Amino acid sequence: MKARFRLGAAVALVLLAAESGASPGRAQDLKRPEEQLAAIYALRVQLEIEQKQLDRALTEYGRLADKRETTRARVRDLYRDLDDMIEGKSEATGEQIEQKEGDIGKAEIELESLTREARDVRARLAESQQRIALLQDRVSRLRKSLPSDNESLTGTWDVSYLPSGDKGAFTLRQSGTVVAGEYVLEGGWRGSLQGTFVNGKILLHRIDSKLGHSQDLEGTVAADGRTLRGRWQNFILSGGVATSGDWVAEKRERSES
Repeated sequence: MKARFRLGAAVALVLLAAESGASPGRAQDLKRPEEQLAAIYALRVQLEIEQKQLDRALTEYGRLADKRETTRARVRDLYRDLDDMIEGKSEATGEQIEQKEGDIGKAEIELESLTREARDVRARLAESQQRIALLQDRVSRLRKSLPSDNESLTGTWDVSYLPSGDKGAFTLRQSGTVVAGEYVLEGGWRGSLQGTFVNGKILLHRIDSKLGHSQDLEGTVAADGRTLRGRWQNFILSGGVATSGDWVAEKRERSES
């Protein structure tokens, strides 16, 4: 699995370089499905990283925007107070007027700094959104280039984990060699599934709604097409709990799904 990811990461970098003109035509050289799938996985990992960076930048921009508006209101209030002093609407000594002008100067410097910071974050947001759009486009193109396959995995599967005996259900949707879906497990665990199905072998990445990428499952399809068996491995470790084991899934009849 690590070797597959390293291959995909290298291919993903080449794809992005080709998109920017650094290596024209190389993106079209991915002929083998395993190369295409590895690239899709690596691009999706990078897409997840970019999305997290975008979310952090949006949070930072919101904080700066709130602080900027608060400072702007303070500058407005300070100017109003100064105007009242100058126009004689409120009593003030020359020293008080001078102090008020000093306060205004400091507030204006702070406002200018916040405005500049917000401008820089907006530039980062635009760059991040551009990278995300590029990654999404590359994933979409690669998916379209994958060879068609029998969509036998589409449906609901009753899953059992060993050695824990935990049970649940996977609802899968197969499109060619790409598999996606959702899961629900005992104990209230739920989330999404992303993976691939090539030459009778399935690889699923379990994305938990609370923990994120928490587990990978590899397996094969039985000859009857209704049984999946394989190994699972956890990425989030917990003391006293197994970090790997076996899993088996039985496909429900259509009327049960």
